[in-house]
Amino acid sequence: MFVVMATDGRDSRWDEHRATRRTELVSHSLRAIRVHGPGVGMEEIAARAGTSKTVIYRHFGGRAGLYDAVVGAVHGYIRDSLTVALQDTEVGDAGHLVETLADSYLSLVEKDPHIYRFVMNGPGGSGAIDPAGRVPSTIAAYVATIITDHRGTHGVSESCARTWGHGFVGFVQAVADRWMDQPDREPRDVVVQQISQLLTPAFADAMSAPANS
Repeated sequence: MFVVMATDGRDSRWDEHRATRRTELVSHSLRAIRVHGPGVGMEEIAARAGTSKTVIYRHFGGRAGLYDAVVGAVHGYIRDSLTVALQDTEVGDAGHLVETLADSYLSLVEKDPHIYRFVMNGPGGSGAIDPAGRVPSTIAAYVATIITDHRGTHGVSESCARTWGHGFVGFVQAVADRWMDQPDREPRDVVVQQISQLLTPAFADAMSAPANS
């Protein structure tokens, strides 16, 4: 005889509570990073959240787990920002595509430099680039999708789109890192134009050529 066990509604409510609490803690972490910088400590994050490190460890398992959650939130923000920025980009308009992507990336870096350095430094906060390369890889994968969508009727292989996406993001990332390190850095629009001057002709030629297999 089989007994069907009813699902305890309290379990689902507890799951919802934990998810909500994790989201709140990530928001507090982002605020703490903006105040204390990319080397923010768990004590400072806990203080900002009005709780203890023990609570954070319970929800995330430690700094690495919290870092992953913060990166996930940043990924979502970047994706949403790029989506909005590219809504009016015409199919095949390589110049607009390059300028919009470069400006969106640099705008995010300029607006939240501490957040940018936190997610790029990895969970240890030692200053080493995240070995998994999750942030640039995720952006590059999304850019590859955008390139495919804006390729017009020619189409483009996924492999080629990934090559272009990673190449573009790698270039802009290197420019952004150098730009943010300059105490007397140029205005963002000047740097965007410099990027566009170099990359727009390359993208225009590539996107007008026959599809690559």
